[in-house]
Amino acid sequence: MPGGKVDDSDATILHAAARELKEEAGLTATRVVAKVGQFTFEDRRAGGAATTWLKLVFAMEVADARRIVLDPAEHQDHLFATEAEVVAGCVGRVRLAFMSAANQAVTVAAFGHSLSSA
Repeated sequence: MPGGKVDDSDATILHAAARELKEEAGLTATRVVAKVGQFTFEDRRAGGAATTWLKLVFAMEVADARRIVLDPAEHQDHLFATEAEVVAGCVGRVRLAFMSAANQAVTVAAFGHSLSSA
């Protein structure tokens, strides 16, 4: 999933989420549907102290989900998956790799925030 951090130029967390979506996937957010969830994780860099991050996940409506243009420095490929495929961890022969069990769980939770229920 596209993601990143809030930059000094972002007015709000939601502006940051929309910017990251545009930068990484070329998609324009038209509406924030819901905050899906949040979790924390630690990152250790080159023997330094651990940094604790808060990850907030939002479901967003986009202008045209079929017009994905990936930033090659961020992502190498994309696919569309059903809730059952995310739970199973694979789409056809493609094995899905999640950074953590929490990341997979919040991805599954996003299916409960469809546009029709928003």
